[in-house]
Amino acid sequence: MYRLPMRWGVSAEVLAGLLLWLSASAWIANWAANWIVLAAVLSHSVSSYFLARGFWQLLPRRYKLPARRSLGFLVAFIWILPVLGALGVLWSITSALQRPRSRSSHNIKIVALPELPFSPPVIFPIPPYSQGALRQIVHFAGRPLKRLKAVMATRHMAPREAMTIWSKATCDPVDDVRLLAYAMRDSSEKKLTDHISALTETLPDVPVRMRNACHKTIAALCWELVYHRLVQGAVKQHWLQTARHHMEVVFASPGDASSPGAPTVPDIADKPGASVMSDADSWLLYGRILLESGDLVLAGKAFANARAGGTDEQKILPWLAEIAFNERRFPEVKVYLSTLTRPGERGHELALVRAWWNK
Repeated sequence: MYRLPMRWGVSAEVLAGLLLWLSASAWIANWAANWIVLAAVLSHSVSSYFLARGFWQLLPRRYKLPARRSLGFLVAFIWILPVLGALGVLWSITSALQRPRSRSSHNIKIVALPELPFSPPVIFPIPPYSQGALRQIVHFAGRPLKRLKAVMATRHMAPREAMTIWSKATCDPVDDVRLLAYAMRDSSEKKLTDHISALTETLPDVPVRMRNACHKTIAALCWELVYHRLVQGAVKQHWLQTARHHMEVVFASPGDASSPGAPTVPDIADKPGASVMSDADSWLLYGRILLESGDLVLAGKAFANARAGGTDEQKILPWLAEIAFNERRFPEVKVYLSTLTRPGERGHELALVRAWWNK
């Protein structure tokens, strides 16, 4: 678009130069020379307009506006300085277009670094902090990012141990920390409940010989929800009842393996068609479900059946001590804990309780 006015401008400027040269010739009369000079001035004026029009189209947008002022300035500049004015404007525009665009520091918007991690976090092969250290960080750390990283570190921990940290983090004043703790806790709970729902839906289609194993798996998953403290209150009681129901179905199944003379739990053995199995692990799980439900008498009999089925007594003694404590039989608590020779890990609850009762 700028080429056509530039051509007209150059042509008019050449014509003006020829007219000036012609007016200076000796064979031209004086009266004609004046008219030729006037024509040269008009030609230069036309040339200045077209050259200014071509240069104006090459200008950046911020220099074009307002159009009348910028175009009028170029016309006046080129008209006042014939030839030199056009060459100067051409040099200025071409040199400016070849240079990088200057950026003023006032036009730069400074954006602060976000608090959330904007890069993948470093995953350590071994958790860098223990449960107690993470709990202290969530409780006392002033920086939200540090508390957020402490909650993310619980991915390496068992849900039962991480639940203490999640419970503390759900009361955090920062939304990101609180929502992350809720998401991680709900994710663990949803994973188990989805598994339970899938097994329950497929249970009618399972062959009879494999149905007891399916019931045991469902009961174990329900107990896992309670054991990891992922549910509380009425929801906890619901899953305990569900786990107890599936274990009682297993014990009452006529197709289950039974052994004559084996120990029984009365409320199961009294049911029509009930049989007693010698699966010690099932009795142990059933006893822990009953103990958590507060049914201490049946829990003690279930643990006795588990011991008769082959479970190591050292594994059962802590639960027998807990039953004796809840029934206020404190001398038996001391007997059970003094008999316990299983080395507890330093700092764990069992080691602390045994040390207190044996001191």
